[in-house]
Amino acid sequence: MPQKIGFPAGVLGENPLRLDVLAANAPHFVALDKPAGILLDSYLGSPKGKSVMLAMRGTPEKPEFKRLGIVSPYAVNQVDFEISGAAVVACDKDTSVKMRNAMWSEAMEFQYLLLAKPVKPLEDVFDADVPILMLEERPVWLVSHRFGKKARTRFEIVETVGAFQLWRATTRTVRPHQIRVHANENGLKVIGEQLYSRTPHVYMSDLKEERYKIGFGEEERPLYPHISIHLSKITFDGAETGCDGVGKVEINSPLPKGFATQLKRLGFKTRA
Repeated sequence: MPQKIGFPAGVLGENPLRLDVLAANAPHFVALDKPAGILLDSYLGSPKGKSVMLAMRGTPEKPEFKRLGIVSPYAVNQVDFEISGAAVVACDKDTSVKMRNAMWSEAMEFQYLLLAKPVKPLEDVFDADVPILMLEERPVWLVSHRFGKKARTRFEIVETVGAFQLWRATTRTVRPHQIRVHANENGLKVIGEQLYSRTPHVYMSDLKEERYKIGFGEEERPLYPHISIHLSKITFDGAETGCDGVGKVEINSPLPKGFATQLKRLGFKTRA
């Protein structure tokens, strides 16, 4: 099985991009590890730009596609542009329809890890069950009990270090911005999230008593320059998604290096 799918410079950005293949089950699906800041597939409210799906469909001659059984790739689940994590990609359009129908029937479970600061005392486990709706005039999702689409998320605390908390969020719905909106609505300010909670990134200078030294004229960079949310695990039963002969599936995506470094610098013992 190919370990990566590569794109040359200029296709998905100025630099070459190589996506890790987390799992593959030809001719049904592959799972890719999407970095933050890369558009997997266009969705309601997504930024403009070329997506991974368009880039893949535009280069069908890639030899790794043949080895993976990819005929015409279509994303099954969405991973927001701003966050990282596992993405299931169907090998052809018919399979994508079956798998998407199963996903929207809540046959797939998605587990996220997020680093946040609470602004109020919270239970160690709580449920967010509020529908969300995107505003037409700008790409912001808000709670709307009258017009919103159903969205349910369970939050479980993993570890606390000082003012910071690592949480696990589990859901069977995958609305854009869902985890960010549900976290903010319940008093969890996700690190690096600027749209809803306006929570700053973490810098080395925040962690040191003395002034953190950087080169003259240089600007200090955050430990992790993206929203601290990562889609770490996807589980489903292949039989429920229309994939004949595919049993129970568990897809795991490791934390991005910068995210893991951020947790280590803050003193978290959890390693994912």
